Amino acid sequence: MKHIFTITIISLLLISCGSETLEDKVNSALEQDNTEELKTLRSEIKAQQKTLETLNSKVQSALSDDKDALDNYALITARQLKKDTFNHYFSLQGSVQTDKNILIYPEYSGELEKIYVKEGDMVEKGQLLAKIDDGGLSDQIQEVRTRTQLAKTTFERQKRLWQDSIGSEIQYLEAKTNFESSQSALNRLYKQLAKTSIKAPFSGTVDNIITDEGQIVAPGGMAIFRLVNLSEMYIETEVPENYLSEIEVGTPVDIKLRAINKSFKAKIDQMANFINPDNRKFMVKIFIPDNVEYVKPNLIANVMINDYTNPEAIIVSENILQETANGSQVTYTIKMQNDSVGKAMRTPIKTGKHYNGKVEILEGLKQMDIVAKEGGRNLRDQEDVIVTTLEQ
Repeated sequence: MKHIFTITIISLLLISCGSETLEDKVNSALEQDNTEELKTLRSEIKAQQKTLETLNSKVQSALSDDKDALDNYALITARQLKKDTFNHYFSLQGSVQTDKNILIYPEYSGELEKIYVKEGDMVEKGQLLAKIDDGGLSDQIQEVRTRTQLAKTTFERQKRLWQDSIGSEIQYLEAKTNFESSQSALNRLYKQLAKTSIKAPFSGTVDNIITDEGQIVAPGGMAIFRLVNLSEMYIETEVPENYLSEIEVGTPVDIKLRAINKSFKAKIDQMANFINPDNRKFMVKIFIPDNVEYVKPNLIANVMINDYTNPEAIIVSENILQETANGSQVTYTIKMQNDSVGKAMRTPIKTGKHYNGKVEILEGLKQMDIVAKEGGRNLRDQEDVIVTTLEQ
């Protein structure tokens, strides 16, 4: 039996190694347009073909003589195990948010006199965006300012007289009260006048101008602008409370924004300290790197959170596992007798976490074990096998 497999393997090696080497030589000769080398290679190819035909004839003859013995062996593929990193993720849906996406409303009643920006403009914090007609407030301020200046002069004069023990205390107190009252009234008017100027509360882009020049605006009415800053966006998602002990700030996440075909790796940046009693979930926040383009607020995000990692795990494919009648799991390991022949051993196992078609093995398998893959589900314990492919 052993000589049969030896001849087969030798012939296959000659075919694959020889053709591969010859292919390289032929390609090189073609590139160099080397006619003499091509003639030599043609002769070499013919010699190889003759050798392979002879070997194939011998193999076919041997296989024909020992056909009954070959029929007793199951053909399988196998894989030799080694330790690797096993990551488990759970999937959630989130959405892109930004704290700097606001509607700007008027704080003063009047006609929208002038708009100084247009949609799409980049503006700086404090920049004047629009002006509301003050309805004569500036004239009123000028009048009150004049009265305040007079009250101040009267107060300062009365104060000096009082300090020099001239005049009555009541005159001093009246002058002081008049001045402070005028000053307070003037300050209130200045604050009201400031509300007629609509300024940017932060740097960003004028995304939308909602109200036109000439319209009457008022507090609590229609917004005038939408201002957006896309430089500090993040993804917000709600996590079920049973994952509370599995994740923390810094936990790795994989993000997919399918609408714009973008994927990137990030981490949990913030975790809420409050669990929503209605759905038993808590909020987490994941900041989006600045180099991710085309991101807009309210985009849907697929959030994959890495809740478990084993850096030295034995990992196998789910499809090689079999479940017994009592609910336990088994697979077949191969005890090799030579390079291609072995015996299948029914091996009980204990599994850990499952993810993406892969399983973490906790007990039953170890590094360097060989497990059956294709054909393994039809094996019997102690059955003889031929391993056609062994993955390392």
